[in-house]
Amino acid sequence: MVKLSYLTTLTPVETWRIARQRLPYFRGGPAWTPRELMSSSKHARGIRFAELLLRQEAIVSRHMDWTPIAFEGKHVVEIGCGPLGGFGPMAIFCGAEIFESAEPEWDPNLMFDPAVVEKYLRVFHADLTALYGERVNFNSFLELLEKRMRITRTGFESAAIPRTVDIVLSQSVLEHVFPLEDTIRKLSEIQSSDTQFLHLVDFGNHYPTAHPFEGLYDAPADDYIAKRGKAINCLRMSDLASAFEEASIAARFVPSRVVDIPYPGRVHSWWQDKYEAQDLATQLCLIAGPTND
Repeated sequence: MVKLSYLTTLTPVETWRIARQRLPYFRGGPAWTPRELMSSSKHARGIRFAELLLRQEAIVSRHMDWTPIAFEGKHVVEIGCGPLGGFGPMAIFCGAEIFESAEPEWDPNLMFDPAVVEKYLRVFHADLTALYGERVNFNSFLELLEKRMRITRTGFESAAIPRTVDIVLSQSVLEHVFPLEDTIRKLSEIQSSDTQFLHLVDFGNHYPTAHPFEGLYDAPADDYIAKRGKAINCLRMSDLASAFEEASIAARFVPSRVVDIPYPGRVHSWWQDKYEAQDLATQLCLIAGPTND
């Protein structure tokens, strides 16, 4: 029932994409097409990355000594940048020397498809210019994207990213990683104590339900993962904190959305025995560093 309600929130083109990825006759096609991307309420708005960064930096600034991220001349890495390069175009516009990412759904032809160039990159460039000033014209912007964005179609843990990078970002990715330890180990390899990083993690069920955890706590995590087909790893904030600590990455964990609505059902004893109530109520968390602790 949750899956069916989720489909009602999508455009017809987005629904067709999900269907064609599952139908045997169409399986094996591209992860995305330009039309699908440009009809997506999520992917078609490039400026959302600037909005996300501004909001998230404002939140972490209330909890720690945080210097706003400055991309100028920096080596920037994003874990899972999505089909349109995630923070990449914004970082390059703002002067990043190089942007690297690993994205299993990456198709380099999509970024410079005429429809994407006109409906996404041109609008994104105009919005970035309004926000950050006339740093580079549109044609030069496209040239810089081709020259400075390096994205491999692989998992982050196996990406050939040289040490040491200046900035690491991710947006609702770490909750999808299996196993998480491999990704955190990769981070420890490419980061130094001076690397600035900011990760958003969404611990919810990733469905547009009235309660963000609906169905998630009804059974042990392994059962839920098996049912969802490894869509989310079901780890909680304390699990990620332990993983970062074990990898010797000093980080500040900032809950940015804690749900105070009663869970619509019975929380299985597996969850109650393993986690504190605060852990189970935290839907969104920001992981930031370096810290001065």
